[in-house]
Amino acid sequence: MDLGPQCKSDNGFTARMRWHQSWYRAQVLGVECGVGPRRGSPGRYGNMLRAEDGARGLNFLTPAIHRLAEARLALGKGLVEPFRLRCNLLSSQPMCFNLFGHLALNLDLATRTLAALEPEVARVEGIWLEWAPQDALNHLGDRTAFDAFVVYRTRAGQAAFFGVETKLTEPFSQSEAFDGPRYRRWVQHPAAPWRPEAAGQLADLRHNQLWRNHLLAFAMLQQPEPQFALGAPVVVGHPKDPGLPKTLEGYRALLRDPASLRDWPLDRLLEAATKAAQTKEDRAWAEGFKDRYLRLELSEG
Repeated sequence: MDLGPQCKSDNGFTARMRWHQSWYRAQVLGVECGVGPRRGSPGRYGNMLRAEDGARGLNFLTPAIHRLAEARLALGKGLVEPFRLRCNLLSSQPMCFNLFGHLALNLDLATRTLAALEPEVARVEGIWLEWAPQDALNHLGDRTAFDAFVVYRTRAGQAAFFGVETKLTEPFSQSEAFDGPRYRRWVQHPAAPWRPEAAGQLADLRHNQLWRNHLLAFAMLQQPEPQFALGAPVVVGHPKDPGLPKTLEGYRALLRDPASLRDWPLDRLLEAATKAAQTKEDRAWAEGFKDRYLRLELSEG
């Protein structure tokens, strides 16, 4: 099967991941490539599925994850883009569903996996994809959402959450973040996690998406009757992404406590999930995820 056209403007890491997803489509899925990156785009790319193959759920590792994705699309809220989710193998959005969707459907596995990364986790109680609080005006007043929202109970019995941002090859948002009163009221809060002298750097393009996610997590904890005692933003990224460590380092330099931004590299997360897997289905999912996103040696040459 032809691996299909690649993109000459890709940087090194993106080119490598596009090639691997093209290999996955051709050799694992065994289907022809489609157009992209948007519906109606004229160009074919090796990492794109045809619309009919996307509709069959081929962008998802299991039928159950596909059903979960379609149910989320049916809600019609947030920033879930149907064509991107169903047809772009290189997008971080289907990667998020392939990872956290399976954990959402298997909370015992989610508990064992995340407890290996975060010792305070006693029980994962729910995971939602592309989630934002309903009362946006009491938080950031816009459509900022977590890619995955993990609710858990601590060992001390407290309700807590992780607000997750997943990243594969797409850059963090390159549009200037809104920087008005709805955001600054949280930056100026006495308990704000940002260093006062860093206030002028928070909306910088290099890390404004990290800042918005952190703002949302902080705003949720400062409500008059907060539902959660603890909450933290989390970044899940690829271990071979050369730019991600520098971006995280730059943003953490603006924080009072750099550890308030959690970092779960994909390889660490999947290592924990593999050790936590107790069923044939969970082991097959973990191995399938690693083939799809981490075992780049499979597409060498």
